[in-house]
Amino acid sequence: MHETTDDSDGRRQAWSGYWASGRLHSCATSFEGNYAGVIGRLWKEAFAPLRPGSRVLDLASGNGALPAMLWEMHQGAVQVDAVDLAHVAPAWLDPAHGRAIRFHPGVDMQALPFADGSFDRVVSQFGFEYAEHGPALAEACRVASADGGLQLVMHHHGSRLLQVGRQELAHHALLAAADGLLPAARAVVVVLAAVRGGRPPDAAALQARERYNHALATLARAAEASAAPDLLLETREAVHRQVAAVGIDPAPALEALEQLVAALGQARLRTAEMVECALDRPQLDALVQAVRQVRPHWQVACAELVQAEGVLAWSLSAGGPAG
Repeated sequence: MHETTDDSDGRRQAWSGYWASGRLHSCATSFEGNYAGVIGRLWKEAFAPLRPGSRVLDLASGNGALPAMLWEMHQGAVQVDAVDLAHVAPAWLDPAHGRAIRFHPGVDMQALPFADGSFDRVVSQFGFEYAEHGPALAEACRVASADGGLQLVMHHHGSRLLQVGRQELAHHALLAAADGLLPAARAVVVVLAAVRGGRPPDAAALQARERYNHALATLARAAEASAAPDLLLETREAVHRQVAAVGIDPAPALEALEQLVAALGQARLRTAEMVECALDRPQLDALVQAVRQVRPHWQVACAELVQAEGVLAWSLSAGGPAG
């Protein structure tokens, strides 16, 4: 990533909070359960040839969508190490998985704590692209065996996921703008509490109510015009619950609104990072050339992953004679 240390700390917190919610992967609004469709098929085809005793390293694993799939397919016969810079503790992991699946939170994929040639496969699903490509690739190739392989699924600059992400960044800006719903909700909560405490509505109260209604109308128009209105609609519902429930003390509603603002800020950070890190074709071609330089004997292939919704991702696969 192209961020400062402070930004890295903020990202780690944002992703740690996200994974703590129990989501299995980073596209929870786009896929049910584990990955399905073209992405699921790709991983099943990649994992099917693995033999008992094979070792797999999953980079930026999150809550372990790929380790979960490997367990389902091989029932512990394949050993999996999963690393993530965030704090991860998947709820689905239990003692029955034994030492077949090991999670390593707080690990940077650019400095892996594994010996050279440790793994038969190094994989990543919407994770590798978040790192500096050169150092992350060097580490991935270092820990892969000479005849092993590398399989990456990465965000595509023109994918449906990125189209939604760009719309949601605009929606975040709309919500937080000076005349947006979030500032308007704070103001109306204060005056509503005063009115419910017995103070007659004054000009400031009427102005706050008018500002809030105007923000709601603006949001409704934006949601109607958007192909991806979920963020706006869910935020409107959450805000309305607090405004409708306010009593004579505005503090509980204001605290709940601040928690919502903080959660939206972390969601905006994750979305902005996804948009920033998505690869266009020249970047993918550069990565392919880098793989060929690091491992000249590996065969390298890349493709767009496409299904009914449109382009979803890039796939890059590389491997040696037995990979």
